[in-house]
Amino acid sequence: MEQFVHRLAQVVSRHISDGTGPELRIDATPPGSVGLIGAAAFRALNEKSARSVLCTCPSNSIAESLAAEAAVFLAADRIVFLPGYESIPYRYSSWSADIALDRMRALSRLLDGEQLLVFTSVDGLVRRLPALRYLLDNRIRLKPGLNLAPLELVERLVRMGYSRESRVEAPGQCALKGSVLDYFAPDAPWPVRLDYFDDEIEDLRTFDPESQMGRDVLKEALILPAGELVFDANQSAGLIAELNSYAPELQRPRWARPGEDVDRHALSQFHSPGLGELFPLVMESAALVDYFVEPPLELRFPLEAVESAIEHLYDDFARSFERESLQRITVPPEKLLLGPEHLEAPGQTRPPRLLLSEGIKLPEKPESTEEPMQAVRNAWGIQAPKQFGGRIAEIRERIGELAAAGNAVVISSPYSAQIRRIAGMLATQKELRLRTIDDDRDEPVSVQPGEVLILRAPLRSGFILEEPPLRVITDAEFFGRQYRRRSRFKRVGSAPIESFLDLKEGDHVVHITHGVGRFVALEKVRAAGRERDFLVLEYAEADRLYVPLDQISMVQRYVAPTENPRLDSLGKASFKKVRERVQKKIEEFAGELVRLYALRMSRKGYGFPPDTQWQDQFEADFPFEETPDQISAIEAVKADMEADRPMDRLVCGDVGYGKTEVAIRAAFKAVMAGKQVAIVAPTTILALQHYKNISARFQDYPISVDWISRFRTRGAVREIKGRLLRGELDVIIGTHALLGNDLHIRNLGLLIIDEEQRFGVTHKEAIKKMKALVDVITLSATPIPRTLHMSLVGIRDLSIIQTPPVDRRPVHTYVMEDNESVVAEAIRRELDRGGQVFYLHNRIESIEAVAESVRELIPDASIAVLHGKLPEEDVEDTLLRFMEQRFDILITTAIIENGIDMPNVNTLIVDRADAFGLSQLYQIRGRVGRSGRQAYAYFLYKPGRVLTETAQKRLNTLLEYQDLGSGFRVAMRDLEIRGAGNILGREQSGSIIEVGYEMYVKLLEDAVHRLRGEAVVSDIRPLVSLNTDFLLPEEYIPDTRQRIEFYKRFEGARDEEEVVELAREMEDRFGHPPESARIFVAVEVVRAQAAQIGFESVQQDEKGAVLLTAGDALRVPGQTIIALLQRTPELSVHPGAPNRLRLAPSGQDSEEMLAILSRVLREILPAVPETPTLTASSRRS
Repeated sequence: MEQFVHRLAQVVSRHISDGTGPELRIDATPPGSVGLIGAAAFRALNEKSARSVLCTCPSNSIAESLAAEAAVFLAADRIVFLPGYESIPYRYSSWSADIALDRMRALSRLLDGEQLLVFTSVDGLVRRLPALRYLLDNRIRLKPGLNLAPLELVERLVRMGYSRESRVEAPGQCALKGSVLDYFAPDAPWPVRLDYFDDEIEDLRTFDPESQMGRDVLKEALILPAGELVFDANQSAGLIAELNSYAPELQRPRWARPGEDVDRHALSQFHSPGLGELFPLVMESAALVDYFVEPPLELRFPLEAVESAIEHLYDDFARSFERESLQRITVPPEKLLLGPEHLEAPGQTRPPRLLLSEGIKLPEKPESTEEPMQAVRNAWGIQAPKQFGGRIAEIRERIGELAAAGNAVVISSPYSAQIRRIAGMLATQKELRLRTIDDDRDEPVSVQPGEVLILRAPLRSGFILEEPPLRVITDAEFFGRQYRRRSRFKRVGSAPIESFLDLKEGDHVVHITHGVGRFVALEKVRAAGRERDFLVLEYAEADRLYVPLDQISMVQRYVAPTENPRLDSLGKASFKKVRERVQKKIEEFAGELVRLYALRMSRKGYGFPPDTQWQDQFEADFPFEETPDQISAIEAVKADMEADRPMDRLVCGDVGYGKTEVAIRAAFKAVMAGKQVAIVAPTTILALQHYKNISARFQDYPISVDWISRFRTRGAVREIKGRLLRGELDVIIGTHALLGNDLHIRNLGLLIIDEEQRFGVTHKEAIKKMKALVDVITLSATPIPRTLHMSLVGIRDLSIIQTPPVDRRPVHTYVMEDNESVVAEAIRRELDRGGQVFYLHNRIESIEAVAESVRELIPDASIAVLHGKLPEEDVEDTLLRFMEQRFDILITTAIIENGIDMPNVNTLIVDRADAFGLSQLYQIRGRVGRSGRQAYAYFLYKPGRVLTETAQKRLNTLLEYQDLGSGFRVAMRDLEIRGAGNILGREQSGSIIEVGYEMYVKLLEDAVHRLRGEAVVSDIRPLVSLNTDFLLPEEYIPDTRQRIEFYKRFEGARDEEEVVELAREMEDRFGHPPESARIFVAVEVVRAQAAQIGFESVQQDEKGAVLLTAGDALRVPGQTIIALLQRTPELSVHPGAPNRLRLAPSGQDSEEMLAILSRVLREILPAVPETPTLTASSRRS
């Protein structure tokens, strides 16, 4: 794109230097060209000065989109997105941690004095920042040899807004682990690890936040604060004193109330909600432009929307201040926002401001009667493109003409799937010079005259540049429909999370022998003269069990649909009986699955033909990019349909993850083959939702769709049944009414069942009969664990869609004390933009009183109440009317169906939020934000209430993780276990409750393998007992969970290589290991070697001799052992036990003794045969 940027830069340079005035308005600017204009403005300045370009947009979302578009025309490292907080003023609420970190990334680039193209929102431009010197004074420069005590550094980092964690995974975190300190600065691509010797930094290196392994050595590092608001102890005390000077009856933030200890830590925007609205009391403020080395060239786009957003921001602050200043400490708007005078046209010493308008400014008195809107070309020779309206033949011909005339043609789409489709459609035009770029890149692309470039890029609209001739066409213009723009998908959980990483004191666990207990602590115990780490578990009647951590596989974290299981008793056989009972149920369940699977494999079904051109066109109409999981599910369904056996596939995934689209494509394929499709849902609401979604997707195709429910008249239902019988209706959607004996479908080819587990027994039987005859897809809105999926491979066709929705806008989340004015303002804001509100109150006995108080707050709003004690028909009627927007506000308990999609509901208010669990809060928040509109969630707690530490952590997690981070991986895991119970059925769900999920899956895997005639080989984990201490000391790995993690990972190591690799990782993460940790690693090497050979135990007697005991599982021939005995004088057969080898004492220390033992075992290993491919997933200790 270089030639186009250069040419336009010349035009821009001419305009900004010709003295035409402080502002230059450019009309008729196509949105897709703003990135090009920004790049050209940057280039124009680059040739004359070091000024940057600042482009202001109405909102963060538009600014972020334009920043992504600009990367098509300018190197990505020159482009910066600086979001505004866009928070509701005067609420004492926490600002989004994600936005704070994005802002610091951007501000750090400005501090470095780089020439940049910066995109921000009106909020980012107008809101005042702390003066520049505060950030400069809070930077820390590190290098090897610097004397800065690790404890002092971590305390400074906390004051700078970093959260102290046990493990650093995300920007804004730090961790101190003995002689190692990790931190992740907001402006850095990788976190940094410092190795200390005493108080001196020995070396610095980056590390991978997923694997935690070191990467590149650094010569120095500069640490910036995690947010722009950082107070030292003096400023904190000064602000507290200032707040104390206000009248005592005025509300103040929690951290500023009498009795709060604010001397322990300095204030920061992360630890002190509301600080962003109070900092001007003790700090100087500055404008964003003050952070630039030279005043930037300013762009505004789209001009009218920017001007409107500025006016709205001023009005919003003024109204809120007028109301809130009567009841809480507030700072006037003029101290928080730049005044209009700061936003006026720049003076003579600054470049003119470029005002980019999408429309055309008409003269007040037109001089002619000609239609002025015909002028669509702006002053720089850019104009909007012609819409092709999806006429593929016409667009092929037109693109060929443009390329032949010497135009450079760029066809863009943000989606790889669309890139492939467009390339396929144009591939038949042999005369085209066609090129495709479908990858992520940091540099702008090039395109030559006469070339057609199909480019993955997020341009929102196309445009025409007259000189040099460039035509940019988006997929929306190519296919004739608007696509909703989303960023590239993010796969969650790329590093698998082990349940033991989440184990904390008080959690329930399952011991393989003794059953369900409670984890109390990790204790160091000296027994028989040796020191070891033990898991302390509590059972019924306060009995305690001490489990050595080298036997940790005996213990599993208890995860089940119930949170408070009954503790088992030690010394009794009760758990053994429970386990045997569960195993019997699992055998029966797995046996039934295997029988049904075999029966289906033996039946002859209808094999659907391959995809047609219609199918390709239909799939191209999908307005989003398919996620990898979605593609896998679609391909699996199509393969099942084309096979000549009946399909029975279960598709699982959370709401909005794309299950319905999988079913829709299958339905389209079936109809194109001349078959009819039935879709059955458990409730009228879900049936109606499917009807609306499917009708919308099929509207451009000759496919008839209808639905049956109790809301349809008898006459309409009778007519529908007749059309089905005659084969005139392609797709029928309904509730259990479709399962009745009086409904006959002439040529049914595909049955789609939504949430089968919610149907009653009678209806399930009817479904079972239909399954025997046709292809079936079952959808479930409950996510399930991949481990369950794997355990069912080969007996149940199952697809899991686990990739999250692609960039649903993060829900702006507020955690605060309940306040009527907050509630009223939040509701009023939503209703003013035509939306609806969920108000969640989870106590049936007081829900009517809450509804009455909301009616008093918002008297002109229509309100409905919903709770579980209402008759089922009333619940459906209320929900249906709310979906049809007959009510503004729904006051409800937590019974709202998770499967229901209500895109018009984008404000959620939850009172007594501290009473909910994390997974519940996550699910609740997920019920808003399902459209392109910004959603808001308010989690309220009772004023003056002291929150428990657990409740505070839960609510903080909601604030910290707008994205799916480690906190939500834990929440999702709990949700998945509940989902596993739903999928497997009530009886199997009860089994999970009895033994915990992990043991359940292990028993299920073993049962399936046995039923399929596959042997299950259990690995032997040898008992190791030596006359020495071998443990991972607390001083070396201070965090209990990480210490347990390494014990568990070492125990799972299968050979010496894995143990050594783990030891390297441990040293990388925690520094050089002490003697006891080195001995522990050496013991684990010996244990892994002994396990491979088949020794049951490695023990040391009182004289220091090592005894190796072989059992039935010895895996080497006798002659190997005999040969070893002949060449190793210190090795002999124990005189009293022929299955035991004795290694004579050497008189050396433990490490040397273990090295000799390891060398002996290493000589035996070559004789061990290859490990069987099928092994049990857990080990016996």
